[in-house]
Amino acid sequence: MRYIVEWFQEHHLNEAIELTDSVDYFRSYTGARINYSAQRVTDKECWIEPHSILFEEDIHAIPITVSTNGSFPIFFCGRGDMGFDLLGASFYLVVRYEEYLSFKRDMYGRYAHEQSIAFQHGFLHRPIVDEWMKQFMLCLRSYFPELIPKSNQFRHLATYDIDESYAYQYKPVWKQLGGVLRDFCYGRIDWVGERFRTLFGIQQDPYDSFSMLEQLHASIGNRPICFIHAGAKNGRYDKNFSPRYPEQQRLIRSLAAWSDLGLHPSWQTGDQVGLLSKEKKSLETVLNRPVHQSRQHYIRFHLPSTYHQLIDAGITDDYSMGYGSVNGFRAGTSRSFQWFDLSRNINTSLRIHPFCYMEANSYFECKQSVDEAETEWRELEKLVRSVNGQMITIWHNIFLGSQKRFAGWGDRYVQWLKTLKP
Repeated sequence: MRYIVEWFQEHHLNEAIELTDSVDYFRSYTGARINYSAQRVTDKECWIEPHSILFEEDIHAIPITVSTNGSFPIFFCGRGDMGFDLLGASFYLVVRYEEYLSFKRDMYGRYAHEQSIAFQHGFLHRPIVDEWMKQFMLCLRSYFPELIPKSNQFRHLATYDIDESYAYQYKPVWKQLGGVLRDFCYGRIDWVGERFRTLFGIQQDPYDSFSMLEQLHASIGNRPICFIHAGAKNGRYDKNFSPRYPEQQRLIRSLAAWSDLGLHPSWQTGDQVGLLSKEKKSLETVLNRPVHQSRQHYIRFHLPSTYHQLIDAGITDDYSMGYGSVNGFRAGTSRSFQWFDLSRNINTSLRIHPFCYMEANSYFECKQSVDEAETEWRELEKLVRSVNGQMITIWHNIFLGSQKRFAGWGDRYVQWLKTLKP
C-alpha cells in the first residue's frame, strides 16, 4: 500500500501523504483525507473500499471481473467515490502481478500479451492507470479544492535500438559470400545488388542512418537514448558486431557524442548467468564510463529473474516494459516507476520506464502499412497527451536507413518528430 500511494504522490501531488490506522487521528485531521477502509468515516473524505490485494503476503491467482463506469474499464469493484479500488487495481497492473503466475509463452519464450487482462478486455492501448489517477485527482479536489496537483506536461522520449549496425559494411568475406548465396536462394536479387553497391562505395550502407539521426536531433534540440547490442558472439537472434571491433568502437563513441547510451543485452544473456555483466563491462570499456541504462533485446525478459540480473549488474534504469509483439501499455501507465519485486514483497532501486510504441511491432508482428502504423502511434500520442504522461518510442536504425523494404517509414517518422510539440 505504501508503494502505490507513494507512486501516486510522486506523479500527481505536491504534498506528502501520511499513512495512519488511527480512526481518531483521521477524524481530527484538518487537511485532505483519503479513507481506504471498509466504511466511510467522515462526511468530507475521498473514500475507497479496498480489495484485499494490498494486504496479502502471497502470490496467487485473483479472480478478476472487468466492468465499466462509463468512462473507462475498472476491476476490483466496490463501494466508495470511485466505484472500485483504484489503488489495488493500479498495483496489480504496475507491478505486473499476472506475470508472476503460470502463463502461456509466445514463440520467443516471453510472456504472451494475449494472456494479459488488458489485451483480453480491450484496454491495452490505453494508459488506463494514468486515466484512473487523473479521475482520482478530480475526485479528491472536489472534496479538497485547495489541493495542488503536480504540474505535469506531455513529454516524448525518442529511443533507438541498435541490434545490427550495418547490413553489409565491415563484415568478413565468408559472411559476404554466405549472404549472397542466401539472397540468391530467396530470390532477393535486389539485395545482392545493394550489397555490392555498398561494398564498392557506390551507396551508403542501408542500415547506416546514424548521421541522419544526429542531425535530426540536433535540429530539434532533443537528446535521445541509443541502446546498443554489445554481445561478443553472434547467434540466431544476435547479429551485431562485438565492441572489440574497431569499427564498432568508433560507432559507439560517435553515438555517445549526441545521445545517451544504454546497453541492449544480447539474447544469450537470458540463458547464460553472468553474461549480462560481461557485456555491460565491454561497453563501459569502450565508453570509459559506467553504463546504467538498459533495454532487453527482443523485449525478452522474465519476472523477477531478469530484473534481479539487471540490479546485480548495476543497471538502475530499464526501458523494456512493453511488448515485443503488440503496441500499448504493458503496465497500464506511461509514467516511470520503481520496480516492486513481488516475489520478495520489497521495493527496489531499479527504475522502470515503459514504452508504448515500437515500429517493429507494427511492421513484423502486426503487418501494418506505414499509414496504419502512423495512425496507431499518433493515437497513442493523443492518449498520452490526455494524461500529461511520457511517450517513449522505439525505432531501429534499420528502419531509418535506405533499404527498400522499409521505404517511407523513416520519412514518416522524421516528419512526425519534427512537428512534435510539448
